[in-house]
Order: sequence, then C-alpha cells, then structure tokens
Amino acid sequence: MVLVSYILFSFLIIYAGILIYFGVGFLKTHFFRLTNDATTPITIIICARNEEKTIGRCLVSILKQDYDFTKVQLLLINDASSDSTVFQAEAILKNSKINYKIISNPTQKGKKLSITYAISQASNHLLVLRDADTFTTSTLWLQTISDFYKTSNSDLIIAPIVIANNFGILWALQAIETNVLTVISCGSSYFKKAFLCNGANLVFTKTIFEKVNGYSSHIKINSGDDVLFLEDVKKIPEAKINYLKSEQAIVYTYPSLSFAKLIHQKIRWASKFKNNKNKLNLLLAILSFGVNLAWLFCLFYSLFVPQNGGFILFFVLFKLIIDNLLLFLASRFVKNRGLGWFSLPVGLIYPLYACVVAIASVFIKPKWKL
Repeated sequence: MVLVSYILFSFLIIYAGILIYFGVGFLKTHFFRLTNDATTPITIIICARNEEKTIGRCLVSILKQDYDFTKVQLLLINDASSDSTVFQAEAILKNSKINYKIISNPTQKGKKLSITYAISQASNHLLVLRDADTFTTSTLWLQTISDFYKTSNSDLIIAPIVIANNFGILWALQAIETNVLTVISCGSSYFKKAFLCNGANLVFTKTIFEKVNGYSSHIKINSGDDVLFLEDVKKIPEAKINYLKSEQAIVYTYPSLSFAKLIHQKIRWASKFKNNKNKLNLLLAILSFGVNLAWLFCLFYSLFVPQNGGFILFFVLFKLIIDNLLLFLASRFVKNRGLGWFSLPVGLIYPLYACVVAIASVFIKPKWKL
C-alpha cells in the first residue's frame, strides 16, 4: 500500500504543480483598466437557433453599451430557428440606433458555416463573437474590448465567461468549475500557452481569420469554433494572443438546470477536445481524470480501512486545498454571490462528477441542438 500511496502522490504533485503554475500566471496578469481611447469599429456576430428565451436579454444588454453605435455592426445569424427568435430580435433591434442585419439560413448549417458567412458580410476589421444565451451587466463591455485591442494590438483576445448568479448545488458546481477554468485560461495565456477559450465571448481580427483559412481545418467537426480555432491561430508565428482580465469584459451565461442537460453539455464540449492535438490539453485531461479517480479511491479506502487510511486521507485533503486555492484566486476576479458556501460540498462532489463526464464522453455520442 505504501508503493501505491507514493504513486498516487506523484500524480497529485504533478497535478498541483501545473495548477499552481497557471495560478501564478493568473496573478501576474494585470487587471486591465480602461484607457478611454476612441472607439474602434467593431462587428458583433451572434449565431442563434431557437433562443427565444434568451435572445432578448442578450440584445438589450448590447444596446445598453456606452459606445458610439455608428461604429458598431451587429450581425445575427438565425440558423433555421423554429421558434420566435427572429421575431423577438427584430422587435428589439428595429427601433435601435445600431446598424444590424438578421441573416436567416433556410436550413440548419451549424455555427461554423453561419459564422463564416457572417464574417464575409462584416464591414469592420475587429470581430466579436457572442452566444445568444449570454448577457452583460457592464455597459463598458465593448469599450473595454476596444481599449484592450488598441493597447495590446492582439490578433485574438480571450475574454471571460461566467455562470450567472443562481442558487443550489448544481449551479455552484458549474459556477466553480467555470471560475477555476477562468484562472487556468488566463494563467496559460500569460505564459503564451493558451489552450482554453470560449466562443461566447471571443474577439479576433478578420485578418487572422483569413490567415488560418477560417474553420477549414475542422469544418466537419460540429464543435470547436473556439478552441480548435485557437490552435490554428497559434500556428501563425507572429500571432498575438492575449487574455482580457477585466470585470467590465465579463459575459454571463446561464447554468444548466438539470444534471442530465449538464452532462450532455459537457459531452458536447468534450467532443471538440478529442480532435484537439494540443499535448498540454491531452495531458491535463488524463491527469485530471486520474487524480479525480484516485481521489475517490482514497476517500472510500480511508472510510472502509481506517487503520491504513491516515496517509491516504492526506491525499484527499491536499487535493481539496489545491482546488480551493484556485477558487480563491478566481474569487478576486469573479464575484458570484454566495458561492463560497458551496466550495466544500462541490469539492466533495466534483471528483465523481468529473469521472462521470469523462466516462460518458467516451461512450455517449454528443447531442446537438435540433
């Protein structure tokens, strides 16, 4: 058992070392402050399919931006919705001062083809992708993106995504996971090893999109308009990729309201990582699964064989400390109300959840929105 303990702790030390490495990168990334430069011409692209429940709040939060709308183009791609998405969007946009266009696909084409066509219609060089089920609370979201682009001269900007405030263990599970991934995404970007981003709040130039030939390298894969696109951008030697660490730049998305929906969402996300050739991504996936599985083994072993469980129980506590350290770092940036009360129960549940997702993603095919 001693040999097993040393092996388990070797994995845990590697796991902790990588997370601490990203945590250091997060701490070294300075919070971006507005410079109040002149507004940059921006094209916002939103791809929507059957989003009648969320499209209204998404568009209203954009129209509330403190920005010169004469320099904003909004392209909404309706991917053959069968509900009132288009009707609601038109009702909100028609009386606004924003330059907008609703593009309706006669048949469902998927996100990548829809975005590609929208980019061909974009009149501005700087492109901002948003999902239809997102919203902002800050009126300076666009201005922050504009200022950061001018300051950093980035080709691709990874912007933060946060789970909207709610309540309950299922919400807390998603919120904590997303916040920890925020730390990892920011920290890896600092060390020029970015491998995570989210198409719900992603900024890039039309030039870099053309340089990588758009989504052509993974066009047949349903997902990956964010991370697989990021990997293509990283292949361009001179490409500048930066993380926008600013509370004003946060975009909020809604939590899944059932465990089954959450699992299917994670299976869809996992499908794009299967096609990701980034070795760091693969290493972290295997390491995370191994450590979470080992954590479950150690927990049950310490409960059922308590006379030999002291050393093993330390493994359980050490992992909880490391995970909560990242959550503490994230809380300096993302301030979800009441989330701290759920840190311990989520820490106990998460290893089982992570293992279920990992195993399910191997045996269950992802279900895409119909």
